[in-house]
Amino acid sequence: MHPAVMKFNKLVNITGDKSWSESTTKARGIAQSRSIIVKHLINQDSGLDAAFKGLRYSLNHGEALPSVASAVMALGKLPGRATIYNWVSAYKLNKIEGLLPQFKGKARTQHPWELRCLALYHASNSPSFAQVTDQLVKEGYKCKDFQVRRFITELPHELGSQSSYRIGAKLYREKHKDHLFRSTDNIAPGFIYNGDGHTIDVYCAHPKTGKPYRPELTAFQDVGSRMIVGWELSDAESAISTMTALTRSMREHEHVPAMLYLDNGSGYKNSLMNDKTAGLYAQFEIEAIFAIPGNARAKWIERFFKHMEERVGKRFDSFCGRGHDERRKQLVLKEVKQGKRKLPSVEEWISEFTSFLNDYHNSAHPEIKDKTRQQVWDEIERVDPGIDDYSVLPRAKVNVLRGRVVLHKRTYSADYLHQFNGQELVAGYDLHDDSQINLYQENGEFIMFAALKSKTHALPTSRVIEAEQNRLNGQIKRLAIKESEARARLTAHSVVDVASVEALVANCGTQIEHEQPTDLNLDINDFVIDVQTPQTIDVQSLLADVGDVDEPLENNYEL
Repeated sequence: MHPAVMKFNKLVNITGDKSWSESTTKARGIAQSRSIIVKHLINQDSGLDAAFKGLRYSLNHGEALPSVASAVMALGKLPGRATIYNWVSAYKLNKIEGLLPQFKGKARTQHPWELRCLALYHASNSPSFAQVTDQLVKEGYKCKDFQVRRFITELPHELGSQSSYRIGAKLYREKHKDHLFRSTDNIAPGFIYNGDGHTIDVYCAHPKTGKPYRPELTAFQDVGSRMIVGWELSDAESAISTMTALTRSMREHEHVPAMLYLDNGSGYKNSLMNDKTAGLYAQFEIEAIFAIPGNARAKWIERFFKHMEERVGKRFDSFCGRGHDERRKQLVLKEVKQGKRKLPSVEEWISEFTSFLNDYHNSAHPEIKDKTRQQVWDEIERVDPGIDDYSVLPRAKVNVLRGRVVLHKRTYSADYLHQFNGQELVAGYDLHDDSQINLYQENGEFIMFAALKSKTHALPTSRVIEAEQNRLNGQIKRLAIKESEARARLTAHSVVDVASVEALVANCGTQIEHEQPTDLNLDINDFVIDVQTPQTIDVQSLLADVGDVDEPLENNYEL
């Protein structure tokens, strides 16, 4: 059963009967007046119909009992015969409570197609009312477009055109459901950072290839002051860009935050950052909190990215973010490919971004009046990182065996390292120089330096370059797979009849050899054409005699 149907079956009847204690004084007065009239009529021996006619006659001639006349006057008029009968029936069932004014309107007619209509309308492809009606008619139901439309529009909002089943649970939650308003005025500056990655909405010229690409901005924002304390621009979100942005903020501001509120991306949850012993968070005793996936409202830095694109991204013609002109963007990329237009360089984007940051930091704080973001940040109580060399911050666990350790396919050794054989240590390494590593106990106590002894497969000195090469190799491998698939599709559409090809080519003075002469449908690549003299074959004529081929070929091939 569709979830929308289950929810429809559980809808609460909000027009249910009210008890006497829950009714207002006015409603009780109306019920009492009605009860006086009803009691008078049911106490007559002549029957209800005759009693009603007699009451109407006595009221018209001023002969009715004073209590009955007062009750009719309180109600405004004597109701019709049908209403009187309904009052009598309600009084017999529920006494005076049945006479309370509870107007329910005309009872809605329930149609046999309603549940099926709910299931069809709340499908993930969001069909229209007309499509739902057509499907219902095909299934044998009798209904019209206006009936389906009226049925859906009269339902509660959670089952209407903007239901979570049509637009998705995430979008419904963000657009229509209530959410918490989080205040940060009680959070001290420097206490917690919010980190996230954002693919910028501007096509830039790649520094190496010059082709259009969109860099990844990794940024950390101080929640209390809204300052951007650290950022890094890279090709894609990674542990290296995340670590660089965070350590840069600690170096420039000489401060370590107590907590980090982070995205669930691989750049934040990898072992380089999140390992309980060797991770960067553990090195500086930073508590990392990871946001609920898909809950962008809870991340303050998402608002910064949106504001940044409005002020920075839209300054460039190659902007491709929210509200951009798609045709304009395609024209720009086409002109770039043709060499008629030059994309902005990464340096130009960085220049605009840093200028924007200066204005952003000196603008008014959104919650603290009469102070800028920079002024709030200046009130920070700094926590010194306690180190001077930030180039060896990345760490990883290593095992000591025969006085050596292996890290990233590199072997390191040192005097007296054999004393730690069989133990697990922590290695601190430089991303840009692999000639030496630092070895620590699991509690962070420094032990010794270990020098590079050998590499495997001539690895580069820089681990950053190595990561870029690995990513490039992956791209080449994926492209090779796509190429092989494309060739396979082309080959599948190039099957011809053997006998027809032999007859046609024989007229050109050629001989054809193939490995499977009994097979009537062979791939064109299986043929070996031995040409005695250079000649030209009209391929289109060949195909006309042989049969249709899905893939177009050039008109002539020289043999």
